[in-house]
Amino acid sequence: MTIAAKFAQLLISIITGLLVCIETAINFFVPCLCAIILDVITAYLLGRRMHKKYPEKADGLFKSEYKYRIVFTLIIVFIAIILGAYVDMLIVKNGDIAVRFVMAVFLFYELWSCLENWSSENDAPIARALQRIMVNKAERHLNVPLKDILTPGDNSGSEKGDDNGEC
Repeated sequence: MTIAAKFAQLLISIITGLLVCIETAINFFVPCLCAIILDVITAYLLGRRMHKKYPEKADGLFKSEYKYRIVFTLIIVFIAIILGAYVDMLIVKNGDIAVRFVMAVFLFYELWSCLENWSSENDAPIARALQRIMVNKAERHLNVPLKDILTPGDNSGSEKGDDNGEC
């Protein structure tokens, strides 16, 4: 009975310690979680647009390999927020500058990703303007380079080298 009691005491101590660590960061984690959910939704909508445009090449479904990236992102941002909270608590001592910085950087990253998802394969004028400075994420949904789809069989760059006698 004493072994079970000691094991229960150890388990409750670990859980309580983790809750104390998490409690300081939960208010900052919720907006990051909402941003990740928004990013997943915009990625799903991009997949659906790709399926409409290229039905034979894109299935428009949420792939299981992406859920591991999402879970990894959640773990990284949660650890970064907890570390920022401890920096604020132990080094800065008055304020929450580090955790707000971590949250701001992550939210900017996620907003940028959402805008990339929205602008990819979108014909709206604002989306076309965003495509000039952002990555087109359509390649990720097709698993082939986008230039192969948009201009199939067009190897103009390599043919020029052959015509001039260059290697």
